[in-house]
Amino acid sequence: MKTILMVIDGCRPDALSQATTPSIDHMIKNGASTLCAVTVSPPITLPVHFSIFTSLSPTAHGVLTNTGSPSLSSEARSLIDIAKDFGKTTASFYGWEHFRNLSTPGALDHSHLTKSSSVENCDIEIAEAAASYLVSSLPDFCFVYFEGTDMAGHENGWMSKEYLEAIENADNAVGIIMEALERNKLFASFNIILLSDHGGIGKQHKHDVKEVMTVPWIAYGHGIKAQHRIKHDVSILDTAPTIAMLMDIPAHHSWQGCAIREVKTNT
Repeated sequence: MKTILMVIDGCRPDALSQATTPSIDHMIKNGASTLCAVTVSPPITLPVHFSIFTSLSPTAHGVLTNTGSPSLSSEARSLIDIAKDFGKTTASFYGWEHFRNLSTPGALDHSHLTKSSSVENCDIEIAEAAASYLVSSLPDFCFVYFEGTDMAGHENGWMSKEYLEAIENADNAVGIIMEALERNKLFASFNIILLSDHGGIGKQHKHDVKEVMTVPWIAYGHGIKAQHRIKHDVSILDTAPTIAMLMDIPAHHSWQGCAIREVKTNT
């Protein structure tokens, strides 16, 4: 089944209860979720995203910093590349140019970059671009990245008023995509996985503490259990295997995570 992966950068689970987030609340109520998923160390944006896509720890995939020229280990194989190997169409929408490296050249059918620093509200602009493409092109896999929450955390502090407002803005962005799918009667065509890469404390996310290492992980869609709290421990390494399961393609032999099979309605 077609799958959308949404990542809200720097979203702490406890922020979802303090901010007004109707779209994410709807996903939690009508999907399968945990607010106690665990990210990897170092909890830095690019290493974590490579862990999400390759299902490998940073020490295994080799990307340990936010570098523009990452050097991946020979074992690392991105979900996007695997999807393309099995004939799936792929797309990516993001505001940070480093994410070009999450797949090999030629693996993406469509790539959209709106630099977060170049527009006033990048999350909304990216959501609108993604929604339009999802409706018009129906890609099998689509990655959508929202950065505004992380930017607000670094500038004003995690759990600050400005940070919670950024969480609400990201929720609005999620809602734009969900509403586009509903309006065009495409809900049954897509599953959505929504998670964060890390949390934060103070104005940073460098240390392996609960406020940094704990993230939300939510599955929502036509084939996903409703009102289900995931019983097993969840790592962000489980994301790529779970998406592969939902898309009916095999997990790569090097992936360290496991598919979260309990989210499916037929398990």
